[in-house]
Amino acid sequence: MLLLVVIVFNLNCQAQVKPEKVVADFESDMIYYRKNVTRLSLIVGAGTVLSFAIDEPIQRYLQNNQNDFADGIAEGANFFGEKLLILPAVGLSWGAGYVLKNDKLRYTSWNAIKSIAVTALSTEMIKISVGRARPFVNEGSFAYSPFSNEDQFKSLPSGHVSLAFAAFTPFAESYSRWLYVIPASVAYARMYKNKHWFSDVVLGGGIGFISGWIFTHHPKSKIQVSSNGIIFYF
Repeated sequence: MLLLVVIVFNLNCQAQVKPEKVVADFESDMIYYRKNVTRLSLIVGAGTVLSFAIDEPIQRYLQNNQNDFADGIAEGANFFGEKLLILPAVGLSWGAGYVLKNDKLRYTSWNAIKSIAVTALSTEMIKISVGRARPFVNEGSFAYSPFSNEDQFKSLPSGHVSLAFAAFTPFAESYSRWLYVIPASVAYARMYKNKHWFSDVVLGGGIGFISGWIFTHHPKSKIQVSSNGIIFYF
């Protein structure tokens, strides 16, 4: 399921309509991007698997070391993973790009919108099919109830973290990578509030980051979806 975003990327890289004079450069770029996406996917996959080993120790540490200051940080950071904030904010930034005639802002915001769409679909499919119990259920990090569709069994991956990385990665890559502090703080907040395991936020962050990175860095392409010549631009 993690590879869904990679599949979308590969579809974007195929069935291209392009001038002959740029074919060589285009194919070279595709090789470069495919290698990077594959590398990123392997890192996220390996990181998620390895993080299962320290899920419970991290959860115990965070729950046993809480204070008013950390509570405030977690509450504020958690807000940046809420879809009721992220979706309108990205939409407004996209509209602002048109109003201000700022091509960079408009293009970056549109990449964020596409990233959010792919990430949301991937995240929800994994949540439902895996059915991992959240930490507050107190059944341990290896408790699962696939396809239950109950929120308490939708821990893997973290939706807040995947959404935050999907939204902020295009802006971080286009403006300043210090912006990654925001989705990283969301990951901390979700663990601190006992909503997710460490591996949940690793996978969620990985999905959102890869999706945002793909739409930010790969060349604009055309996806041919049928044999009659219809082409969708995405």
